[in-house]
Amino acid sequence: MAAATGRRLTTVGIFVHPRLPAAPPLAREIARWLWERGVRVWETDSLDEGTVLPNLDDTDLLVTLGGDGSILRAAHHTAGHPTLILGVNLGRMGFLTEAEPDGWEEVLGRVWRGEYWVEERMMLRATIGARDLPAWDALNDVVVGPGALGRVVHLEARVDGDLLTTYVADALIVATPTGSTAYALAAGGPIMPPQQRNILLVPVAPHLSLDRAVVLAEGVRVRVVVRGHSPASLIVDGEVVAELTPGDAVEVEASPRLARFARVQERDYFYRTLMARLVPRR
Repeated sequence: MAAATGRRLTTVGIFVHPRLPAAPPLAREIARWLWERGVRVWETDSLDEGTVLPNLDDTDLLVTLGGDGSILRAAHHTAGHPTLILGVNLGRMGFLTEAEPDGWEEVLGRVWRGEYWVEERMMLRATIGARDLPAWDALNDVVVGPGALGRVVHLEARVDGDLLTTYVADALIVATPTGSTAYALAAGGPIMPPQQRNILLVPVAPHLSLDRAVVLAEGVRVRVVVRGHSPASLIVDGEVVAELTPGDAVEVEASPRLARFARVQERDYFYRTLMARLVPRR
């Protein structure tokens, strides 16, 4: 049982997945439950870039009704703010969610009473050198993959300035421990518990180049330079954010921002969730 933190909820946001029929009625139930307890509630069905939201510095909790993709979007918006994330799983996997649709009231009730602990997860920050573009923060991963031609990419990878290797592959994944159970896992990378603070390099379908995942320390800077003649794409948490040309360099390092979650499960919940999601029940 998590000890009460003493902090009660005053304002809660609800992110409703716009394409899930079960999400709007569930949002109404949750909002009504919160209103009855004197909590201010706001609701949105979009967390896209440019979406105007209430002041997150005044929002204690953001409840997401969707899957892990919804939580990734929430993490992008709440990073740098005191807002905690609580996910209700309406998706397929739910590695990051805290409640199922039939158990949200118990979980939210405990959070409302202050019976929760705060889990902080590292994020990555990606920038493109010599180009006047914003920085992107990722909770799962930063991927340099094929461009419009769909060809394999030639990627020079440097760690703190030193050459590691040049990959010839479908893509190179730079992942957080959170992202180790996402695309990196499908590409054969190791599973890392979320409390670790490492950076993971995983090539996708490498050809005559390093075919093993590499685990790096949190404080390193990874530089990925597009070599060869084929263009590439920069993908942050599954979204293409920039097209790359040969010579472009992507810099990736630990972000100063964190994703923060309200948890009521025991602190070793990750391993039970992992087995429940990955090991088929007999």
